[in-house]
Amino acid sequence: MQLTRRHTMKRASEFAMVRAEGSSEAGRFLVLNLARKPDAGAATQPSSFGIITTKRLGHAVVRNLLRRRMREILREHGEPISRGFNVVLVLRHRAVFADYARLEAEFLKLLRRHLHRQESC
Repeated sequence: MQLTRRHTMKRASEFAMVRAEGSSEAGRFLVLNLARKPDAGAATQPSSFGIITTKRLGHAVVRNLLRRRMREILREHGEPISRGFNVVLVLRHRAVFADYARLEAEFLKLLRRHLHRQESC
């Protein structure tokens, strides 16, 4: 999956809508928030992604490193949520100490948990 500018969320209102109306899965290193796009033809629209890294995580270099890692994980494994979703990833302070493989494993676990929950509903 390729992430372009049209795949990113920029407005605070978009982030707030996803966090308020969507479902969330929490792990040790990150929180995955997903909400279906509200439009009628949303299932065909590409998903929008946002990554939240607060100053609690560290300096800009650390926050940017974590954002780059998460974007790469989304590129590699974001295909199940590539259409019709708004996705917000919130990185927790423990993510600073996690390597790429642990962040990737956590993302996949949370994604599977969310998709499994959607199938059972």
